[in-house]
Parts: sequence; C-alpha cells; structure tokens
Amino acid sequence: MEDKNITEMEAKLRESEEKYRSIFNSLIDVYYQTDAQGTIIDISPSCFIFFGWKREELIGTKTSKLYADPAQRKAFRDKILKDGVVYNYEIMFLHRDGRHIPTLISSRVVKNKNGEIVFVGSVRDITERKHVEDELNKSKEELKLKIEELEKLNGFMMDREMKIIELKNEIAELKKRSE
Repeated sequence: MEDKNITEMEAKLRESEEKYRSIFNSLIDVYYQTDAQGTIIDISPSCFIFFGWKREELIGTKTSKLYADPAQRKAFRDKILKDGVVYNYEIMFLHRDGRHIPTLISSRVVKNKNGEIVFVGSVRDITERKHVEDELNKSKEELKLKIEELEKLNGFMMDREMKIIELKNEIAELKKRSE
C-alpha cells in the first residue's frame, strides 16, 4: 500500500513538473533568476527571441552584458536591495546584435535554500509601446505647432478686422466733415 502511495505521489510530482516546465518554456516575457553578484542562475527560453542569446549561452554569465547602460544596472540593483521588490522598472537592455530594447522589469529579492540572496523576476519588451508613445508625442508636437500657427493667423485676422473697422470709422468721420 505504501509503495502505491509513493508511486502516485511520484506521478503527481512528474505531472506538476511537466506542467510548470511547459509554462516556463512558453513564456513570452523573460523569467530569470540571478545570484547577488548578477550571475544568471536560470532564464526562460524566451531570452533567445528577446536578447538573441540561447538560454544555455546566458546561464552562468553576468547580467551586465545585457544592460545598455551600466548606470541603469547599478540604479536598479540599489533600488531592489533597498526595497526588496521592484515593479515595472524601466531599463534599456541590449540585444546580441547591438539593438537597444526598452523594457519593464519586475523583480524581488528572495533567499534560496542556503539562505543566499537571489533576484527573481521578469522582463517585458515595451518596444512597441515606446513607438506608440513616440508617435503620440510627435503628433502632440505637430498639433501644438498648428495651434500656434492658427493663433497667429487669428491674431492677423483680428488686426485686419480692426483696421477695416478703423478705416470705416475714419471714412464715416470724413463724410460727416464734408457735409
């Protein structure tokens, strides 16, 4: 009876592992774990699409090679160590081909079974969002310029109308004098 329970528990464990491995391998965002020094312990396969590096190439390497700006890495590290958790922190990463990738990173500090600090989190590519924001800002600037042009034109038209009214008043005044 005990062997049957162990076999059932092992089967459930395998099923659970398969389920979570399937989820892990299907992620669109990048899931990662690093140690306190920034060495990648684990990273989801989505890193290949995201960074251009295979999972096997990144595990064991430093995250520093993925940051476009070392100062951003330091600021992020300081914040997460201070707060213990960071949500939607904007960071520019580097693709293997040198392209910059605007991202949002959410991460937390946890301790592993040995009591060592580990950073666990996810990275989301916001390139499309940034393009939309840039287009929106460009449209706002164009609209602002058009409004300024219309205001100038309106001022010109108002000046012209005022001059016409003044001329009419002067003509009326001259007619009165000549009568």
